[in-house]
Amino acid sequence: MQQQDDTQQAAELRLAFLRHLPKRLEMLRKRGQRLCDQGWDINALTLLFREIQPLAGACGRYGLLDIGEHLFSIERFLTPFVTLVSVPDQAQTEAFAARLRTLEPLVASLGGVAGPAEAERTASATAGAVARTRTDFPLSVTPPVDYWRRFAQHPPAVARPSSPDPAGSRHTAPSPPASRPTPVPTVPPPPIAVPPPAPPAAAPAPAPTAAAMPAPARVNVEPAVATEAPATFSRGNETRKVYHLSDGNPLACEIDQKLDTSGNYELTILDNVEHLNEILGAFPPHLVIVDAAFEDALESVGQLVKNARVRVRHRLALLSFSTSGELPVRLRAMRAGADAFVALPAQADDVATRIGELLAADSADPYRVLIVEDDRSQAIFAESILRKAGMTTRMVTDPLSALDQLEEFRPELILMDLYMPACDGMELTSIIREREAFVSTPIVFLSGEQNQEKHFEALDSGGDDFLSKPIRPKHLISAVTNRVRRARQLGRRGAGASPRDPVSGLYQRAHVLDQVGALLTRDDASAVLGGLMYIEIDTAARIRERIGMLAFDALLGQLGAFIASHVGNHDLATRYGDSSFLLLCPHGHEAALTKLATDLRDRVARETFDQDGRGYTLGLSIGICSFASNLGEVGAMLNAAERAMTDARRPGNSHVGTYHAEPTTAPAGTFQALGEQIRAALKADSFQLLFQPIVALQGADTEQFQALLRLAGSDGKLYTATEIVPVAQRDETIGEVDRWVMSRCLLVLAERARQQRKVRLFVSQSIETAGDAQHAVWLKQMLETRRLDGEHLAIEFRIADAHAHLNDLSAFAAEMRKLGVHIALSGFEASAIAYQLLDVLPVSFIKVSPRYADEGLRTPATREELRQIVAQAHTRKKEVIAPRIENAQSAALLWTAGVDYIQGDFVQQPGQDLSFDFQAASIH
Repeated sequence: MQQQDDTQQAAELRLAFLRHLPKRLEMLRKRGQRLCDQGWDINALTLLFREIQPLAGACGRYGLLDIGEHLFSIERFLTPFVTLVSVPDQAQTEAFAARLRTLEPLVASLGGVAGPAEAERTASATAGAVARTRTDFPLSVTPPVDYWRRFAQHPPAVARPSSPDPAGSRHTAPSPPASRPTPVPTVPPPPIAVPPPAPPAAAPAPAPTAAAMPAPARVNVEPAVATEAPATFSRGNETRKVYHLSDGNPLACEIDQKLDTSGNYELTILDNVEHLNEILGAFPPHLVIVDAAFEDALESVGQLVKNARVRVRHRLALLSFSTSGELPVRLRAMRAGADAFVALPAQADDVATRIGELLAADSADPYRVLIVEDDRSQAIFAESILRKAGMTTRMVTDPLSALDQLEEFRPELILMDLYMPACDGMELTSIIREREAFVSTPIVFLSGEQNQEKHFEALDSGGDDFLSKPIRPKHLISAVTNRVRRARQLGRRGAGASPRDPVSGLYQRAHVLDQVGALLTRDDASAVLGGLMYIEIDTAARIRERIGMLAFDALLGQLGAFIASHVGNHDLATRYGDSSFLLLCPHGHEAALTKLATDLRDRVARETFDQDGRGYTLGLSIGICSFASNLGEVGAMLNAAERAMTDARRPGNSHVGTYHAEPTTAPAGTFQALGEQIRAALKADSFQLLFQPIVALQGADTEQFQALLRLAGSDGKLYTATEIVPVAQRDETIGEVDRWVMSRCLLVLAERARQQRKVRLFVSQSIETAGDAQHAVWLKQMLETRRLDGEHLAIEFRIADAHAHLNDLSAFAAEMRKLGVHIALSGFEASAIAYQLLDVLPVSFIKVSPRYADEGLRTPATREELRQIVAQAHTRKKEVIAPRIENAQSAALLWTAGVDYIQGDFVQQPGQDLSFDFQAASIH
């Protein structure tokens, strides 16, 4: 931004900033000190961090270098904790308090900047804002008056290489009228990566980094706003279309060069709004960039983008540049529909990073949420949060016009304000429920009403839930995500709906990727057979250019139906990119996958596909990534299969290739390497916990979750407990691992208790822990210290270990019984010895063996065994849990057998938070 300190406007802005600065600094200092005195919460810490960021930048911009330096120092101190989702320990808290004390003389020195009358008005306004704002940050956060500033701040991105562009993956861009050619650099810059943002020019010497600081105390709570960094900019060969409305300034040229040379984008440069309007109507892109020279036309451009969003299924983002970073300008851009705002001057690398984040946030089928709220600022607040979470939103401020939006927008969830003029939320809900197409659409009321009777009236009118304002961003995202996901699952299961297209035989892409993720997150993932194939048409771009886009799309439809009809019954095929398919084969070794791919390619080569009276023969290139590669993540498997396909189509290769990891050491060396990673994770506090709900089949709505241990290895693989525990037992670190898991689970229970939302966690522990007398003492002290009821903890042991170490487990279970802690046995099978064990141990729950799950239940003898187990357990007043349930048929059979609870991907895949609607999910 050019210097304008000599203008009247800049002088007035600076004076206004200086008048309010003392109060803002004092409020930040008090809030930080309150955290030091009363205890840390990650949501309050994140909010404080996001308040400091813009204030530090403004101080530097207005020449207050001393104050800016202090604020930058505090900001850098908090950065590692926000990044790692952690809170300071005692020593770090004292260091932070010392930094806060440095603000006191600065606030005192600024006390005379404003006149008495102005200071009184400022103090009055500040007091009013404080009165309207909740100060108990762990419970909720009310958006302050200038909350839009926070949305313009982005967490530090994590550096990662860009995905290589495979041969033939670039698409032919539509030719817009009079588009400006992209300038060609003398030396092509490297592909776009996601670098960390450059430090501010006025920043002092950097503070200690997260690695140099003492290890923060981890908490298993997500920050108020999700800060997860994006993966890669493109998925497979699905090139992202970018339209740049540009005046050709140097920064725009540099950005265009980076986009064009990266190979991940299909870039079209436009020089006027009329051309943008024409091309938006024909070929909606994934991103529209508007240079600062077109700021005056931003509202009209925003309306064009909003109109285009209605017609497309993918996410269409809007990024705008401006010569001013002030609040009114940012607010104007946000109201125009901008997803990102960049104030000039800016660095091309930083802008490229933001573009990557916007495009990586795209999803195959984003959730559609209709927001009905008469308060425009509150509606924008909710819309901004949900859109940044990747959802498609539509905002309605006139409740009477909401009915007109239903058929057009087809929302999957409606956020409804309770009190609105002309028609309140309950009346509008009753009218919506009269429409058959929206009888099951979730309607969630969002209101500050505290009267419980009003809540019940709202639900009785047809609402599904009631969320009280103010609501934290992460809670809003979780509430919406959980309900829409559940509605989609019920929609697929109800009325015979299927994720598979009955005509083509292809599955929905999201369903296939979900199934891949489910296989990767199983506890026995290392034993899963099969793999993922990435299939692409050779010379696809040339064929599309010759026959046209519509004819090429019809040709792809024929090919997809052919692939679906020539694979196994358990294989799942789906359309992936503009010229590619995915095939999930959940069975077979690598050799069988290679044979299937070769046969499929040969059959396609012999087939003639008819289109508009002409016959076409197609060649395929296929890349295979088997589950035996142990990559542990869906995106990693996709990238590996794509790389294998790219290598296979090189001259001299067979067009069928298999991904193989780089040669590693022998299995013993791998075993040792994992042991070293476990020790490093214990030291760095870098294990992960996922949670999967355990849902009642017989009508109870008890909130129960299974805690699942995970470790992200240095090789990119996500290790499960079945891989971690044997290595930890061999290295004698299992006691430390068990204690880590238990301590984190107790933190979660304490957090839920503070929120008055009680939950029971099932926590797996090794038999070595049961034999350690000190562990029982430690656990008792932890429960007493955190004032937790043992009723909400269930410690799970393998039944095979219980047989082998019965004396140790009996003594441990007796101590746990005194604390009210439950004991659970997993892997239970029908046998006289197993039933005797139930008579000896004070067991509350048994988890049946996985052989009583999906496939096993098809055998009458297995179902009879399960009924026997349930009868024996109920006779002894034990409850039965069936894990790894993946389909509705199994759940129905388990219900008829009398099983009490089920767990598995049929209910919900494991996640990092405890967001699940047990009342809606319980099966009666």
